[in-house]
Amino acid sequence: MEKKARLAYLLDRLATHTATEEELNELTGLVDQDDAGVAIDEVESWLQEHRPQPLPDYDQQRWMQVADQILRSDKLLADPVARPAQRVHFLHKWGWAAAVVLLFGTGAWLVNRYRQPEPASITAGTRLLDVDPGKNGAILTLSDGSQMVLDSAGNGIITRQNGTAVVLKNDGLQYTPEAPGTGEVKYNTITTSKGRQFRVVLPDGTKVWLNAASTLQFPVAFTGKERVVELTGEAYFEVAKNASQPFKLKAAGKMDIAVLGTAFNVNAYTNEKHSYATLVEGAVSISLTGETGSAVVLKPGDQVQAGSTGMDVTQNANVEKAIAWKNGLFNFDGVGLREMMRQLERWYDLEVVYEGNVPDVLFFGEMSRTLKLSDVLTGLERSDVHFRLEEGRRLIVMP
Repeated sequence: MEKKARLAYLLDRLATHTATEEELNELTGLVDQDDAGVAIDEVESWLQEHRPQPLPDYDQQRWMQVADQILRSDKLLADPVARPAQRVHFLHKWGWAAAVVLLFGTGAWLVNRYRQPEPASITAGTRLLDVDPGKNGAILTLSDGSQMVLDSAGNGIITRQNGTAVVLKNDGLQYTPEAPGTGEVKYNTITTSKGRQFRVVLPDGTKVWLNAASTLQFPVAFTGKERVVELTGEAYFEVAKNASQPFKLKAAGKMDIAVLGTAFNVNAYTNEKHSYATLVEGAVSISLTGETGSAVVLKPGDQVQAGSTGMDVTQNANVEKAIAWKNGLFNFDGVGLREMMRQLERWYDLEVVYEGNVPDVLFFGEMSRTLKLSDVLTGLERSDVHFRLEEGRRLIVMP
């Protein structure tokens, strides 16, 4: 009981960045010497009871040194901890390096009990194969069909269209009206391939973050009675308010979303069974495409799941999970293996192939999207799933 109380105290000090040098070393030692896994059990319980709080300033270099010390602990239990059927918790089943759980987004890190050496299952000959995580980048298709690769374009005005200047900055693309739009409405399209994400500010000031493998089509000037854009894939919207010109989003031929001014996330990939819209603030009206009588109005925290059989609304949904990607994280709470692999496939630009009967497991936890693929696969090897990475980014999933 005394050890449990001491561990809880040290975790609280770590989480609030108030731990002394001696306390940091003590916490590292408790985890490093945790042969029976008791300390990690307590860590998991502590994580379930505590939520992020505003934190004071901290020494990032020192906190990363602590995380690195823990990651170097090379302990493997003789008998892996048994897990409930088809449920995998990061702290018990993910590799040390892969399951570094970012507690509060500001430098305090906790990890699980396992660390696996270099994963032999993703090597080819004597050369280690690996894949870097995705990064910012997109392709801009202009109204005349010409294309610009934004990854390599320099900052500044890259084109002018229908009274609007298109400016590329380090953090994305911005459409700035310089004169009233006239004549035929011209459309641009932003496309992110696998392994890319991008941010764009539309002519009305609406901010859009595009996830990997997504496409957004929009006019270079909003001149009509409505502001209408089309999306395939996933994006987070912060819509500029304009009651006289409602904002409407058509999502992959599945959902029509009408808003005035709000923030929401839409996941509408064509290779997913369902599409989702999650409201962060404001209000939106959502209907199935072509079925105006099916409209539902969401409140902040609500999420719509749309499929071939209709729409379901979940109140008090996991908003953090829906927008985790925008904040640089994967959130795999309650996510099955195949859905997880589709996310990894998009972010790491992979071709995923299943070989044999792969176990149907559920995962719980968060991971940074900055991890290399080898770190992710090292952790998954602990979940009764195995991999072989071949040339051409072809990832074979095996039982």
